[in-house]
Amino acid sequence: MKIKYETKNYLNLTTHTALGMSLPVWIKLFFKNKFFIDIRFLPKVLFLTGNIILNIPFQLYEYFRYRKKINETVVKRPVFILGHPRSGTTYLHYVLSKDPDFGFCSTNEALTPHTFLTFGKYTRRILQMAMPATRPQDNVKAGADMPKEEEFAMGNISDTSFVHGFYFPKSLFKVFDRGVIFKESASSLTDWKEHLTFFVKKLTFRYDGKKMMLKSPANTGRVKEILELYPDACFIHIHRDPYAVYQSNEKLYEKILPLLAFQKVKPEFIQDFIIYSYEKMYRKYLNDRAAIPPNQLYELSYDEFVASPIDQVQKMYNHLGIGDFEKARPLFNEEISSVKDYKKNSYIQLEKKSQERINDKWAFFFDAYGYKKQN
Repeated sequence: MKIKYETKNYLNLTTHTALGMSLPVWIKLFFKNKFFIDIRFLPKVLFLTGNIILNIPFQLYEYFRYRKKINETVVKRPVFILGHPRSGTTYLHYVLSKDPDFGFCSTNEALTPHTFLTFGKYTRRILQMAMPATRPQDNVKAGADMPKEEEFAMGNISDTSFVHGFYFPKSLFKVFDRGVIFKESASSLTDWKEHLTFFVKKLTFRYDGKKMMLKSPANTGRVKEILELYPDACFIHIHRDPYAVYQSNEKLYEKILPLLAFQKVKPEFIQDFIIYSYEKMYRKYLNDRAAIPPNQLYELSYDEFVASPIDQVQKMYNHLGIGDFEKARPLFNEEISSVKDYKKNSYIQLEKKSQERINDKWAFFFDAYGYKKQN
């Protein structure tokens, strides 16, 4: 694993995911991290700070114009796609978001959560021109209108979001403990619930009262807390071979940190974090899963979904009773056909040390889902 913090990567800031952050959250984020940034990333920080300050009047205008209507909005039985990063959650989200009876968080809405109701058509055009056609970590198609994790929106409107760890990677362990598994952090849980509730209402208002199809891998560690907010929520959990997930996450951080981070970390630090966060998140998920009513949870493997995506979607619709599958079938098939030639990343042989750590720390997951360990 190698992380190359090259100038050509971090000076392209027009699509940085913190561009739409509010000034109070931005300031608190730096205080929490004691303003510790690598000097090479100072231009990035200054650019983002200037943009955030310029956004203040637009953010305030939208908040006061729509606050009452948003707070009065009723959220209907949301669906949460769960799964560790690099387990197939994005592909599943892309397919399911084609159902016209659902709304979802787009890239434009995730990056500009404070202003998309009033200025969304303008920011959308800017993002469409600035964004690459595919994501840097896996060449999956990207764009302003494509589905995006609401976690990035939460990072711009609240103090509690896993994406803050991308900006300050030296704090990844703390960010994860505080905002994903809520380890000894009642204040973080309160903050997260308050802002998620408001944002989901805002998305529901934006999509004229439709049910929401939401996807954030970090939510895999928040099932208990989501059920406290939405007792009727449905969950679709996709899981994947742990060895592939580990290697794919290494590649994710190799590509993402040079683009988003304000600090440098060593590859060994990231490898330790992947091992730690996977274990803690899935232990909590497997414990919390017992609280989900059977008709509100559908689980599938990545291999099952890739082998027969339309059959799996039909099964989950039938099991969860979340919508009219036949009405959306042509749109599902269109999305599935559009990626039939997609080539997955390839990986070299996993190092023996990493394999042994996975076998040891993630043994419970192998047992829970029947994956075979490598010797």
